[in-house]
Amino acid sequence: MADLPVPVPTIEFNLASTGMSKGIAQTHGPQMLVRGELAFGRLYVGGYAKNVTSPTSKAEAAAVIGVRTSAAGLDLAVSAAWKRAIRPSRGSDANALEVSGSVARRIGRMTPRISVVWSPDDLGATGRTIFAEASASYIVGKTLVASAALGRRQRTGGLNYTAWNAGMSWNPYKPVTLDLRYYDTDANAGQPFRPRLVASGRVRF
Repeated sequence: MADLPVPVPTIEFNLASTGMSKGIAQTHGPQMLVRGELAFGRLYVGGYAKNVTSPTSKAEAAAVIGVRTSAAGLDLAVSAAWKRAIRPSRGSDANALEVSGSVARRIGRMTPRISVVWSPDDLGATGRTIFAEASASYIVGKTLVASAALGRRQRTGGLNYTAWNAGMSWNPYKPVTLDLRYYDTDANAGQPFRPRLVASGRVRF
């Protein structure tokens, strides 16, 4: 019997001036996200927790299982997450399945990527939802990466919208990444959809 891969643990801490998910704001103020992962070769398991500003919940956590691999020069990833709303309001969905997949290919300094996130019944009042996004990153220098993305979200129980963002990431030290990014959507529907500049920092061990 083949030996099992040696597990590789990872933990990361993310702090953002505004929490963003699928192109729109999740918080009215700063968001702290903590993520842990244990990788066994191409397979990994993990989880995360973060604060949100929502009429149906104050925070969100999830357990995740996924696979990362490569084939024909493509980087492939697929994962399934079981999300849980923390302190959900009465009558809202407290649990949700979310399935994600992405494909990317590095071409010189540029890496285009296509990703899709689908849920049959999302948290809160939102039902079936799908978010498809095309993005690209470009290595400007040894520690500097520019990137942009364009995505579309279709959902029941919520507004459909197109979202885009562009920004720069700086990696001054191996475990540290700083990011400054502009977000906007085509929806004129209040705070979560309005344009904003978001600063964030990540420490990963």
